[in-house]
Amino acid sequence: MKTPPRTFLPILVLCFTICATMAFARSEASISPYEELSPSLQVSPGEVTLQVGQSQKFTATMSGKRTTAVVWSVNNVTGGNSTVGTISRYGNYRAPQVVPSGSVVVSCHLTKVVGLSASAQVKVVPPPSPSGVSLTISPTSTSLEVGQTQQFSATVTGTTNNSVTWLVNGAAGGSLTAGVISSTGLYTAPAAAPAGPVTVTAQSLAQSSATATATVTIITPAPPSVSVSLSPSSTSLQVGQSQQFVATVTGTGNTSVSWSVNGVSGGNTTVGTISPSGLYSAPAAVPSVALTVTAQSLAQSTAKATAIVTLTTPTVSVSLSPTNPSLQVGQSLQFSAKVTGASNSGVNWLVSNTVGGTPALGTISATGLYTAPAAVPNAAVIVTAQSTASPSSVASTSVSLTTPVAHHVDLSWTASASSSIAGYNLYRGTQASGPFTKINSALDTATVYTDSTVVSGQTYYYTTTAADSSGSESPYSNVAQAVIP
Repeated sequence: MKTPPRTFLPILVLCFTICATMAFARSEASISPYEELSPSLQVSPGEVTLQVGQSQKFTATMSGKRTTAVVWSVNNVTGGNSTVGTISRYGNYRAPQVVPSGSVVVSCHLTKVVGLSASAQVKVVPPPSPSGVSLTISPTSTSLEVGQTQQFSATVTGTTNNSVTWLVNGAAGGSLTAGVISSTGLYTAPAAAPAGPVTVTAQSLAQSSATATATVTIITPAPPSVSVSLSPSSTSLQVGQSQQFVATVTGTGNTSVSWSVNGVSGGNTTVGTISPSGLYSAPAAVPSVALTVTAQSLAQSTAKATAIVTLTTPTVSVSLSPTNPSLQVGQSLQFSAKVTGASNSGVNWLVSNTVGGTPALGTISATGLYTAPAAVPNAAVIVTAQSTASPSSVASTSVSLTTPVAHHVDLSWTASASSSIAGYNLYRGTQASGPFTKINSALDTATVYTDSTVVSGQTYYYTTTAADSSGSESPYSNVAQAVIP
């Protein structure tokens, strides 16, 4: 009757063990490494030195526990590249085949925690040269402007194979960004300066681990200095005049310039105008501001040259011809006037301050023809030419008027010996060689004649002919001269 109780006890023990195990499992499953208040991430090893082409296993631990829930990168490039080395998703890093120009940093960050990362330093070095193969490069450093070239040479020792491969920043033959290099070592800088220095590497074909490097600094040349000179650099002009300016541009193949006056392209009517060829034309009046002519380079707007222009109002002057003439009453005389310093050459004519004159002092036309009065006036006679452009500019001359004096010429000649002569004709001219004009109206049977038609101030020439009753005349006699005072 006591057997049933002994059977029931093991059952109770088994139930307790199972329940306890289940409770412990539930407690383990509820713990997560990401629920820590201040988790930390580390990369191991933290620093390593590798030869080119060698590998290194990196591990990531978070709070002392190894984790694979990370993303690996080299120099911030996920998975790395051939220049700085590559790394797998499991942390297997392989160094590049050529020593990179800068430092190498292997880093990782958690995929589920933003901002949590760790890194390790990797120093990549060339392997020791087996068989004594070594390289030297010349030059070891140089500075070039963009687009320039540099010939590099490599010397290989320790092998009969002297051939090398040329690389720029780890890339065989280079690139457009860092510059290219030929198989003979002629390096050509890129068209634009890269952000950092450029490394040129010579690598032995006999032993790839044998290398030599040179540093190239690429600089952007300063732009050429453009300058402009102007000729003349200063000038003085009268209003309305012109001046040709010539601009000379150096430092550029583009020698074209733009012209301005006082900052106004091409100028204006107030300060004067200037043509595209540099011909400056002064305004009609002197402006109230100083004048400058500027030539500005079209190749470089900051390159310019300036000339100073001084404008003046021209002095108008008048000259008169003839001056101080003497004239008999009733006679006329043509005056002429010349105006300088003004484009308007017109004048007003006055006689003793009266435009056009008066009958008492004589009159003068708009063209300057003066006609003396019929009698000598008591007042002086002054003929004046006044500039219409500048009324204050005048020229004057006095005119002497006289009453004409009666003059006559008494002529006589020797009678002809011929009995057929009926009389004589008398001829007069103003030139000794003629022509002559007959002045007697009928044959003069005497051998004397008085010419009362002469004018004061003139010179006359006389000759005679003998004529018979039929009107036939002899040749001219000798010529006699008479000067009338």
